[in-house]
Amino acid sequence: MDLRRLEHFLTVLKTGSFGSAARELGITQSGLTKSIQTLEDTVGVPLFLRHSRGVEPTKYGETLAQHATLMHAQANKALNEIDAVKNGNAGSLSIGVTPSWLMEEVLPKVVSELTKARPGLKLIVMHHVSSKVYLEMLLAGGLDMFIGTEQDLSETDDIEFISLMNDVHGVIVRKGHPLLQKEHHVIADFDPYGWVHREAGTHYGRRLEALYFEAGRPLPTPAIQSNSIPFTLATVAATDYLSASRKADIDASHQPIEMLDRPFQWVRSIGLMRRKNEPLSAAGQILIDDLQQIFKDQS
Repeated sequence: MDLRRLEHFLTVLKTGSFGSAARELGITQSGLTKSIQTLEDTVGVPLFLRHSRGVEPTKYGETLAQHATLMHAQANKALNEIDAVKNGNAGSLSIGVTPSWLMEEVLPKVVSELTKARPGLKLIVMHHVSSKVYLEMLLAGGLDMFIGTEQDLSETDDIEFISLMNDVHGVIVRKGHPLLQKEHHVIADFDPYGWVHREAGTHYGRRLEALYFEAGRPLPTPAIQSNSIPFTLATVAATDYLSASRKADIDASHQPIEMLDRPFQWVRSIGLMRRKNEPLSAAGQILIDDLQQIFKDQS
């Protein structure tokens, strides 16, 4: 399939009209129309519905769009890699990371060794609290790898998960909190205290909902909601509020915080995610090998 025609298709899809797409691409509208017609002949189905306000994708166009973005991104990456080899460089590697402790404590050493081993490598490391953003980027070809938890995969079958370690999560309180005077806890013990929740729809929100559901009670409205890990930990350390966090974040913060015992603890597997059945670059393989060795040495 001609990469130029895929680019033409994606631009029409984005702009919603042949005229706007032609201007963005710097070609004539008639040339663009011919290109899309050729693409439609190739796939054997109409890709757009034309109307007075512009165009919209057919069901076939929507299907192609799901794959065309990734195909176009991968093709461009391959061309860039070839160009890098021709010019004596080492290509590029883009990584997304959600665990803040991994970003601060593990990755600096790994990427330092990687750039030494691959001079000229263009390395992009991003940190975001939302795994959903990274999964969308990974599936669309905007990221090469994403480090997060296995549960982040959800219903996705197009991603390979390479486990690195298990991490403990749980309900947290400040040291000296009244709850710690009891040896065992039930949901009703939390009633006198407010919650600091992460943003809606996150793993912690779902996990706490499940704990309350199992106890036959609704999840309380949070007193405070924040997507900041440092703010959440600092607030819990300074108040009687409850929250949930991973043990590694607590250890890295050095805040006076304790985690309640089971059933208010749970384990999640942290690993590296990449698109299935896609060739791995030399830099990518070095990164994976180094991460696996570090976590093996720590276990």
